[in-house]
Amino acid sequence: MALSQESANMTSGFGDGIEFEETFPEPVAAPVAEPEPPRLTVVPAARATPAETDTGEALFERQLERRLREAEELVKQTVERMRLDEEQRLAEWVRRRREEEERRLQSWTEERRSAIERTLDQRRSTEEQLAGRLQEMLVEWEARFEQRLEQRRVADEHDAERRRVGDEERLRAWREELESALSARFAPASSAERAPLPDRNGELRSAARDAIDAAPTARDVGRVLRDALGELARTSAFALSIHHSDRPEVAYRYRVAADDEVGRLLRTETLDDGPESPAACLDGWVRGHRASRAAGRVVTVHTAQTAVRDGDAVVGVLTLQTEEAAVADPILARVNELVRLAAPRLAALRRSGSFRGA
Repeated sequence: MALSQESANMTSGFGDGIEFEETFPEPVAAPVAEPEPPRLTVVPAARATPAETDTGEALFERQLERRLREAEELVKQTVERMRLDEEQRLAEWVRRRREEEERRLQSWTEERRSAIERTLDQRRSTEEQLAGRLQEMLVEWEARFEQRLEQRRVADEHDAERRRVGDEERLRAWREELESALSARFAPASSAERAPLPDRNGELRSAARDAIDAAPTARDVGRVLRDALGELARTSAFALSIHHSDRPEVAYRYRVAADDEVGRLLRTETLDDGPESPAACLDGWVRGHRASRAAGRVVTVHTAQTAVRDGDAVVGVLTLQTEEAAVADPILARVNELVRLAAPRLAALRRSGSFRGA
C-alpha cells in the first residue's frame, strides 16, 4: 500500500516534469590478493538451502525499504523545493504586481493632479475674468452714480436758488406791506387811541408779576400771559416761541388756539416766529392780515407779533391772531408791559433749559 502511494506520488512528479537520480551505496570491497592463475574448476551445481533463501529475502526487504526511504526523502526534498520555488515565484509576482500597481497609482495620481491643476487654473482664470468684469461694472456704476449725483446737486442748487429768490421776493413784498400797514396804523388822528388802558390800580400787573416769578417752566409763563390776555381781549390764537441760545432756530413754542373753525385752521398753519423773523429783527409790534377760508366762508385773520427782549437779547416772539378785527393799540400796549415783565424770567428758564414740565 505504501509503495502504491509512493508510485502515485512519483507518477505525479513525473507528470510535472521533475527529474532525479537514485544512488546506491557501493559494497565494501575485500582486500585484493594477488591474482592467481585461473584454475578451471568444475563445481557441481548445488541447490540453495532454505536459510540462504531467507537471508536473500531479508536483504531484498532491507534494500527495498532503504530505497523507499530514499525515494520518500527525495520526494520530500522535491516538494520542499517546489514549495520554495512557488513561494519565490509568488513573492516575485506579488512584487511585480505591487510595482505595477504603484506605477499605475502614481500615474493615476499624476493625471489627477494635472487634471486638478488644470481645473484650478481654469477656475482661477475665470475668477480673474469675473473680478475684472466686476471691477469694470463697479467703476461704471460709480461713474453713473457720480453723474446722477452731480445732476441732482445741480438741480437742487437751481431749486434752492429759485426758492431763495422767491422767498426774498415774498419777504420784500411782505415787508413793504407791513411797512405800509404800520405807517397807516401808527398815524392815528387822536393820541388817546394809543394810550394804555387803566390797570385798575396795577392789580393785573402785580398778579401777573407774582405768577411769572413763581412759574417753573416756560410753558407756565405762557399760561400766565394767556390768562392775562384773556382778560384784555378776545383772540383766536396765542403763541409764545423761545429761541435757541446757540442756533438760529426755535427751541420751544407754547401755542393755544380757539375751539372753532378759525382756531382749527390756525393750529395747522406754520408761524414765522424764529430768530430771523421780521418780528425778532424789528422793534415794536409787527402787524399783518390775510384772507383764509374756514368752514366754507372767507375770514380775515389779523396777526400781531412782538419780540420778547431781555436787554439787547431777543429771547423769543409773542404772536396774537384774531378774526375779522385787529387787536387795538391800547391792548397791545398793556401786552407790552406783560412781555417786559416775563422777559427776564423766560431768559432764565432758557438758560436752565426749563421749557416744559414733566
